[in-house]
Amino acid sequence: MKFKPILGSDLSGHIGGVVASHNTYGPYFRQRVRPVNKKTPAMQAQRAAIAAVSQIWRSLDPSVQAAWVAATVTKTSRKGDRVALKGSAAWMHVNVLRQRIGLPLIYSPPADPTPSPFTPETFAMSGYNTFAISFAADPWNGSGGGLIMSAALLTSNGKSFASPSNAVASLLGPQTNPVSVTLPFAVPIGARVRVQFHASGPDGRQSTYVSADAENPSYPPPVPAGVGVISVTAVSNTQAVWHVDRPISLANSADLLINGNAATGPAVLLPGNDIVVTYTGPISVGQPWTVTDAGATTPPARIPQSGLVIT
Repeated sequence: MKFKPILGSDLSGHIGGVVASHNTYGPYFRQRVRPVNKKTPAMQAQRAAIAAVSQIWRSLDPSVQAAWVAATVTKTSRKGDRVALKGSAAWMHVNVLRQRIGLPLIYSPPADPTPSPFTPETFAMSGYNTFAISFAADPWNGSGGGLIMSAALLTSNGKSFASPSNAVASLLGPQTNPVSVTLPFAVPIGARVRVQFHASGPDGRQSTYVSADAENPSYPPPVPAGVGVISVTAVSNTQAVWHVDRPISLANSADLLINGNAATGPAVLLPGNDIVVTYTGPISVGQPWTVTDAGATTPPARIPQSGLVIT
């Protein structure tokens, strides 16, 4: 770890689990973590947008590049910090978001350095994974504007889960209220979801990041179609108990495979949604099980299903 003690603005290295880092807003300290490349759809879309907009910058007429170098574009972080950008950094800041949303790129830098207005939104859950929202007549909500939304479930202390689902929707202005948006995950009854909005106006100015919360008051998720397998337990070297999620009246043991092996005879139904199946070959903990046909049980089973034998 080294730093300049007078201003503390030149920080690098780490001490234990603390790392000195910096971004466009200045130096900061963060926890040392192992880099992870999750390659989520949102991450891949962001990288594709950065690559495309960067390539266009290199092909711009020098007079257009000079206009961006002479201009000042203000960038506001999620925490409200602001920094002035020029040149390619300003171009990228304005247009990467527009590329993500699906808006035309802006070739003249915005003349106004202030953020584009955005009215804080309120919305209500309309289903276990849907919500309805009405937008104000802000600049983004017109021709040439748009926004991108991200969402995450909240923990009991109001913090987002470690792996939120991002970029749930992109909307082009103008929108007709109310707007229905479907989340890529279910919100349990009584749980809250936080949605964050980031908009681009027709002139390329961006809004600050605005968040709103909603709670699922009473919408249960639909019951999964078909019988689901909860677990498969080895009880001997030839027998296993299949525990399913609902009562059944019939089980076809030929479609309940362990390590590719079929059963030697009919399945035996036990109380408590259990099925006893006897196999030709030896079975053991850790072997894969599969359900190969929806007719394996009555009511029909969900397919495909697979897992590992436990003990």
